[in-house]
Amino acid sequence: MLKAGLFLQAGLFLFIFTVAFYINPTYCIKTIAMKALICILLAGVLFWGCKKSTDTETYQNQGTITGYDMRTCASPYCGGLFFTIKNDTTKNAPANYLAGTTLQALGISESTQLPINVSLNWTHDTSVPGVTNHIIVTKIRVDK
Repeated sequence: MLKAGLFLQAGLFLFIFTVAFYINPTYCIKTIAMKALICILLAGVLFWGCKKSTDTETYQNQGTITGYDMRTCASPYCGGLFFTIKNDTTKNAPANYLAGTTLQALGISESTQLPINVSLNWTHDTSVPGVTNHIIVTKIRVDK
């Protein structure tokens, strides 16, 4: 759409220049040259101000990594990270979810202070029988 508009402006400019040059060549060259310079500068500012957004990723929910699961029961029932998930639409959603992973496995520095606000995509982990609060984090970003 923008390219079509620029071609239309260029065509209109050439048409006006041709008509004006035919009527008064000296006046036309000075006036049109100044207008052309102004148009070029405005177009340059317009393009310079346009920037494509680099963060177009969308996430399912925002949440918080609240801490490590330090219980000493058998894996996969214990161990990993506790998450709270905002705007969770799961029926009878638990207060905390458990993901059997580490900060390092999620691409987050181990030295990052908890709690950590994050945006994440996740699914319920159905591989753990009898447990409804286990999740698998499929994509995560630390929010600042």
